[in-house]
Amino acid sequence: MKHAQHIDNLIIDIFKKSKDNFVSGQTLSDRIKITRTAVWKHIEGLRRKGYIITSIPSKGYKLVEIPDFLSVSEIKSAIKTKTIGSEIFIFDEVDSTNDIAMKMGAEGREEGLVVLSEGQLHGRGRLGRTWVSPKGVNLYVSILLRPEISPFYAPVLTMMAAMAAAGSILKTTGLKAKIKWPNDILVDRKKVSGILTEMNAEQEKINYIVIGIGINVNMKKEDFPEDLRMPAASLMECAGRRVDRAKLLCALLESMEEGYEELKSKGIISIVQKWRRLCGTLDKRIKVSLPGGIITGIAEDVTQEGGLVVRIGDGSTKVIFAGDVTLLEE
Repeated sequence: MKHAQHIDNLIIDIFKKSKDNFVSGQTLSDRIKITRTAVWKHIEGLRRKGYIITSIPSKGYKLVEIPDFLSVSEIKSAIKTKTIGSEIFIFDEVDSTNDIAMKMGAEGREEGLVVLSEGQLHGRGRLGRTWVSPKGVNLYVSILLRPEISPFYAPVLTMMAAMAAAGSILKTTGLKAKIKWPNDILVDRKKVSGILTEMNAEQEKINYIVIGIGINVNMKKEDFPEDLRMPAASLMECAGRRVDRAKLLCALLESMEEGYEELKSKGIISIVQKWRRLCGTLDKRIKVSLPGGIITGIAEDVTQEGGLVVRIGDGSTKVIFAGDVTLLEE
């Protein structure tokens, strides 16, 4: 006997392949090998879930609109990965997806586990800042990994995630995203994504690490707090159309898998070299706000440990591992 969710997925897949044409109840019955009555019951069930399906007696059914929510079954059936997405948990609203993934890491769950939420009550970004996390419009993703690298090189995982976020945005929307050191993703100089990496480690070993990725997908300008409206934006604003969150998520998870496999097979330097090509900070004049003051200079390079190499006015260089970077007008 087919599972109810499996039948729902088959019906949705047939609708998608029909290219907006009507599909008769008999066709659905024959293709899925269930009765016409069972087809009707599943159609009604999909409608209750938010799918808009019209019906005309002489033509059959037509899928008009798919609700914008994330489904474990749809994501698992769409992604082609071995590690990332081995387990997927989706919540309606949580304090923080990173908190849940860190707890699961402490419980011994295997790497590749993914935690998602439609909304976050206390989403956070780098340096303890708040990450605005309204429900149903963005992506809030945390991925549990257990990499066999020194904690000293943990920032390379943030680099890997930044490349995956930028790559998935390009693949899904066509928007060319750039990375701003250390963990921001920009489109047209506006922040559309950020990354927060947290870990449990000993002196020479990472026990587990959680990479949290937030992407502003379909937020409207008025959804952002006033103080964030200039530096922040959503992909919908940049692309001029709504973005399919599920497709973006699947592209992100597949890109993360590709990057993680490359890290394991080719090493840290391969990730760093690719990151340099996507970084919009290098070779730019920048201002860095540090606890002890402000420095300005040219961002020249990034080290294998994730430090930003800045050449300052007297010709010397400083390596920055933590600080707020502002791109200055050229």
